[in-house]
Amino acid sequence: MGVSELTVRVLVYSGIMIFFLVSFKKHQSKELSVQLLLKKICYITFHKKALLALLVTNFLLVAIWFGYKQEVYHFNAHSGYPPISSDSTAIFYMCTLLGYTDILYVTLAL
Repeated sequence: MGVSELTVRVLVYSGIMIFFLVSFKKHQSKELSVQLLLKKICYITFHKKALLALLVTNFLLVAIWFGYKQEVYHFNAHSGYPPISSDSTAIFYMCTLLGYTDILYVTLAL
């Protein structure tokens, strides 16, 4: 996967997540406090479109896991080489996706 392909995927994923996590209602305040931050996090988390963001994230996690499982199965079934396992690669990409989603979520809350 090239840099340009990865960049496009990140931009599309970011756009979808921002669309799903930002509510249509404006909730603005100029003061900064921990209580206000917690209010914003609850506001972002518990609106209707946030469920779709959760579904997209779960779908991508399952797709990554089964995609790598299928690739390993295909390689082991048809290569003639000793069996391999790429569970660590799949787990790395899944953790990266969750980390990026968390960073995006906290950035939107701030």
